Amino acid sequence: VVDRVLQPVTQSLAQLIAQDEQFTTLESMLSKAGLLKQLAEPGHWTLFAFTDSAFQKLDANIRKRLTDADTCITNVVRHHLVPHTLCSAPIVTHATTLNLDGEPLSLERRPEDGKLFVNKVQIVAKDIMATNGIIHVVDDVLMPDSGQPLSHVLGAHNLTTFRSLLEEAGLSEALDSTSNVTLFVPSEEALSQPEAVAELDKRRGDPAALRDLLLFHSTGPAVKGCDLGSSRHELKSGLADHSLR
Repeated sequence: VVDRVLQPVTQSLAQLIAQDEQFTTLESMLSKAGLLKQLAEPGHWTLFAFTDSAFQKLDANIRKRLTDADTCITNVVRHHLVPHTLCSAPIVTHATTLNLDGEPLSLERRPEDGKLFVNKVQIVAKDIMATNGIIHVVDDVLMPDSGQPLSHVLGAHNLTTFRSLLEEAGLSEALDSTSNVTLFVPSEEALSQPEAVAELDKRRGDPAALRDLLLFHSTGPAVKGCDLGSSRHELKSGLADHSLR
């Protein structure tokens, strides 16, 4: 005996997002990333859905990039999707799952009040069922490094000296607007070494020289560590006619 009539689920994830006015930004981003159509088809998905008010909490520059047709859009929305159905009930204390790109998402149920979190962002509405998966509503955007400008990522990883050098050389804005670049970033310790300090002091009086030094720490397109392998590689640096080995 149950205490109410059982209502069958009839709408897909795409339909639930489209009909709810608090998800207009998310709907637009899913559409630009080519994922909204996929969420209308049969499947098994979990969507951590951020609201329009959650999106407004982001830094204004990041919001602008994500409302334009920017490559970061795809990285951000894929970070909110899990390619299987994940209900809240099995999360007793801690659990880990993988998003659409295979990156980990950490889930936690706080014992003192039972509140649920994903990557330390609170889930404010859980287990909204669709024909092809489930929605959990979150009160902040889950921002992967791959969805942020380079300058923000440098700051988040405490690489503040190199970030300040980019700003001093007038390169920060240009690199933030680049969608496919690799930086070889000296650590804070490396930049504090006497020889590094002397070299930087010498170039700080010459903006062009400082710019050349920093461009020599870049290459394109994006190169992951696993792409380099064990053999010697030569990469064209951001400084014209100079290569990195």
